[in-house]
Amino acid sequence: MQANPLLRFVAASGAGALSLSLLTAGTAHAAGTTYYVSPSGSDASTGTSVDQPFKTVQKAADVTDPGDTVQLMNGTYQESGAGWDVVHIKRSGKPGAPITFEPVPGHHPVIHPVTGWNGIQIAGASFIRIRNLEIAGNAKNIDLGQARQQAGQAKPVFNTNCVSATKDPKSGAQAHDLEITGNHVHHCPGAGISAIDADHVTIDHNQVHANSWFTEYGCSGISILRALDSDHGDPSRYKIRITENTVYDNETKVPWVKIGRFSDGNGIIIDTLKAKDTQDPDYQGRVLVAGNVSFDNGGSGIHSFKSQHVDIVNNTAYRNSRSTNMEGYANIFAAQSTDVRVLNNISVMSPDKPANSTNKNTDVTYDYNIYFGGKKPETMGPHDLVTDPKLTKASTDPATADFRPAEGSPAIDSGTAFDLPAQDLSGRPRKAGSALDRGALELVKGAPAKAEAPAATSEAPAAGNAAQSTTAADPTTATAAVTTEVANASDGKPADGLAFTGADVITAAAVGALALAAGVFLVLFTRRKRARKS
Repeated sequence: MQANPLLRFVAASGAGALSLSLLTAGTAHAAGTTYYVSPSGSDASTGTSVDQPFKTVQKAADVTDPGDTVQLMNGTYQESGAGWDVVHIKRSGKPGAPITFEPVPGHHPVIHPVTGWNGIQIAGASFIRIRNLEIAGNAKNIDLGQARQQAGQAKPVFNTNCVSATKDPKSGAQAHDLEITGNHVHHCPGAGISAIDADHVTIDHNQVHANSWFTEYGCSGISILRALDSDHGDPSRYKIRITENTVYDNETKVPWVKIGRFSDGNGIIIDTLKAKDTQDPDYQGRVLVAGNVSFDNGGSGIHSFKSQHVDIVNNTAYRNSRSTNMEGYANIFAAQSTDVRVLNNISVMSPDKPANSTNKNTDVTYDYNIYFGGKKPETMGPHDLVTDPKLTKASTDPATADFRPAEGSPAIDSGTAFDLPAQDLSGRPRKAGSALDRGALELVKGAPAKAEAPAATSEAPAAGNAAQSTTAADPTTATAAVTTEVANASDGKPADGLAFTGADVITAAAVGALALAAGVFLVLFTRRKRARKS
């Protein structure tokens, strides 16, 4: 499928924007070894040069130490046997010395799980970076009728995740301090990108589509399930960030066997951070879902379910809830949630589909959103609008879609100030202060797009009203004019530094890999798996 010029530019310039925004505040990496992998290599090789590469990504993962990098050469990488992961990551990096998996500069490797549970599984490992890779599942070659017939048998071929982070099934070690950035994640029968019982996770500038079609579990494009604090949890500090991803065509087409009916297939879901079905405590860190475009998914565009301390800000959701197998999900919403802010979003609903929800919510703020089409919102803030957002070329076709506000759009300059990445998904700078456009994409007249940004902050924007909101010259320091109160850090001082989402391990060494994104990330554009087979 040929993307239009805007989408090609987004793919080239935007893939590493958040990582670039964190460069200035990171600590130096420890010097490490670079291991090379090629389908024509040998696991008996040293793996330390392009002339002596390993054959499997698993071999490289099994020898890495903190600070090491695994670079994949051109070719297709599959699992070694049925039920295996293409790569099962158990070895951890450490602060200032992550373990990185990425392409060799100028190469475009493809991780292609077919009969395994995962393309990439991070099993209880920490300080791991997955960058600028293509993970392509086998959904194009699976028959829906056969998948429905096999449901309940837990066969990996119908349930393969693209990228999954979980506890180690043997040791119980938790996955944390993860960066999953700039990847193309598609056509996995199960989840696109899923993090379960994890902490300090950044999921940024990924293209996630056509996942979850054949799984017997309730899965989605991008999902955070039962996040678990690996250290001190503070609702005023972001520990999980889902930013500037493009998520579409994710849908569950097989009933979830646990409940006996169809469920989920959302674009992005923050799921069960409180009132868990385990003995683990409620998650106390804060979650940011910002700058994402989510469209044409079977379930919601973006939502928080049974969760708390979540900000859903400046996203664009277009014509989701397409599934005809279940009651329509709202487009952008919170349900059974506490301390959630839903601000500055553009929500275009499918006909007769709901906009948002008040279901068992406490301290959930909807404001500065634009709703259009579908059913009337169940609740509205004083600055919410029900009107046509006048997008440039809104469409469910990823080859032609352009979700930027057009001239005359009511989204332009009408959002409330909020601390966001300094660039939008297309690489265009966001305007400073209270002049933010609503939605994921800014219209900035005459401003060229570029792939760089100043450092982002980690603390959640302070609460207050518009008169109390402060504005700095740097747009990333603007505070939010909202009514939900957010506590300061436990020592009584505002949180400072970066949120511990792996950002503390970013340094200038990332620049070369981010430049690679222009060559390997060619197009713009999860599974919530409550049970899995080890």
